[in-house]
Amino acid sequence: MQKKNHVIQKKLPLVLVGCMGLALLAGCGKKSNPAEALKDRYYKYVDLGSYKEIQYTPTETGVTAEQVDSEVNKLSTQNGTRVEKKTGLAIKGDKVNIDYVGSVDGVEFEGGNTKGAGTEITLGSSGYVDNFDDQIAGHSPGETFDVNVTFPENYKTAELAGKAAVFKTTLNFIVTTEYPELTDELVAEKTEYKTVEEYRAAKQAEMVKTQAEKDMETDKEAMMTQIMETSAVKQYPQAELEERIKEMTDQMQAQASYYQMTLDQLLMAFGYDADTFQKDIRENAEKYIQRKMIVAAIAEKEDINVSKDEADGRVKELLSATGYTDVSQLNEAAGYKEEDYYYMVLEEKVIDFIYDNAIPKTSDSGQPATEVETQAASEDAGTEAGSTAAE
Repeated sequence: MQKKNHVIQKKLPLVLVGCMGLALLAGCGKKSNPAEALKDRYYKYVDLGSYKEIQYTPTETGVTAEQVDSEVNKLSTQNGTRVEKKTGLAIKGDKVNIDYVGSVDGVEFEGGNTKGAGTEITLGSSGYVDNFDDQIAGHSPGETFDVNVTFPENYKTAELAGKAAVFKTTLNFIVTTEYPELTDELVAEKTEYKTVEEYRAAKQAEMVKTQAEKDMETDKEAMMTQIMETSAVKQYPQAELEERIKEMTDQMQAQASYYQMTLDQLLMAFGYDADTFQKDIRENAEKYIQRKMIVAAIAEKEDINVSKDEADGRVKELLSATGYTDVSQLNEAAGYKEEDYYYMVLEEKVIDFIYDNAIPKTSDSGQPATEVETQAASEDAGTEAGSTAAE
């Protein structure tokens, strides 16, 4: 099976081998459960900030009627029917079906004949030489006409480079798509619902649920950011930190190789120089390991654990998501080790614990305050202060 390194972007560093550095100090190897070993390795080296009863304003993005309409109307656009128009004029942006025979100085050249099989191009973006597309626009299906072009001097086929050519071209038809009207009949045929309104209501409920989940993840991440800002790592595992930096650098090097560029060329394309890249990549690695250590410290303090069944469940989820059939393939592609799967579950459980113990700020109605209400309250306070100062 072909590796899927392009599908999975490695998110976890290789854990320390042989319990080096900080791991050795923390008593690595004494715990049989990888999550317990991870906690034991890190928790002593973190001064935790406040992580319980964090006050926050819940994110409530909401779903607009326009967004629901757009989603519902996809049912029509997804069930369009291809139509081959034999009338009208072709214009830029149209997809057209053509046949042609190309020649230079009256002699047909190899690869310049569709042989009546027809080929379809979009006028204005076909990628054909010179102004080929422009000369098709304005013609009608059924017409045969000459398209005159000049091949560029650096054309891939040396025999044609810089040569003037004539393509005797026939416009067979214009390709369009007709979309069905959004009706109860279409909904009943294409979905499990019977009417447009029933379908719309279901889509709206689905979108509201999805957005609420995104909002919750936004709030959780904001809480983790706050905890990271108020916590301190007393000592980093240097071997693991350097390994993380190396892996991230290797990923960029692999990407550069894919595009047949050097790493410096790729960095330049992204507006980086080597020194800034190394500085940013080190900061990124430190933040990742800081987060990992803080998660471990909270898990240790709150006795949050991960069972083998839970870790195995995460492996199954990842196998299903990536298409791999064996964990060894997944490990090779993403660089995962057994501890990594335990950590994924541990981090999720710790963040859920933080969220469940957080305190949402409420409005006067006793309901969680929305961003709009919070902003309005802030604006009112500013206006009142301004009035007082004016008096």
